[in-house]
Amino acid sequence: MGYRTFVSMKIALIGTGIVAESYAKRYLHGGHVVLMAWLGTDTTGISSELAGYDNLHICSIEEAAAFGDLIMIATDPKDVREVAYWLGDVRRKVIIDSTSGIQTDSDYKVSTICAIKAITGAAHIVKVFTTRGYEKLLKPLFGHEHVQLIMVGESKKAKEITKILSINLGVDRFFDMGGVEAIPLFNEMTAAWRKLAIERYRTPQHTFVAKER
Repeated sequence: MGYRTFVSMKIALIGTGIVAESYAKRYLHGGHVVLMAWLGTDTTGISSELAGYDNLHICSIEEAAAFGDLIMIATDPKDVREVAYWLGDVRRKVIIDSTSGIQTDSDYKVSTICAIKAITGAAHIVKVFTTRGYEKLLKPLFGHEHVQLIMVGESKKAKEITKILSINLGVDRFFDMGGVEAIPLFNEMTAAWRKLAIERYRTPQHTFVAKER
């Protein structure tokens, strides 16, 4: 990738819903070209606000994967295998697996990063989880820094490009959990994180404080 791709990249974004739309808005606002695709005829991720961007292009998964400088998958984890089969030859491309931010009952049944690698043969895959929006709940500290994006995967290239791209999301503090051996811990952590976030909005905050007897 040349300098141009770091300034204005073509991002293949596969997925619909709140998570995919959130990524799309920030990348579009940052001046990137977003090639948005989804499975079947589901267009729930295409809001009127997104449709107003000239640098958004709606296309098939195959087209997005072929023309994108990198690929971000933001589908339900249960749909990752099907998406991976539609990507085509992406062995030399960076793939960002952002499915950890999406809650589904079948989360625990799918090792998404392993499925993507097995099906596509891609060498540069990174699984990410953003803590933005949850700092007030857990305030994750590593040393003296608040961490905003947690990554796991074997590819150093994928991780470094993810860091550069994340600047458009307002993210500049990262924690690398390691390679595939850290995936089980990563999955447990993100599942617990979402559980706490959900309970925070269901239950008054004062109930989380232990009462002295």
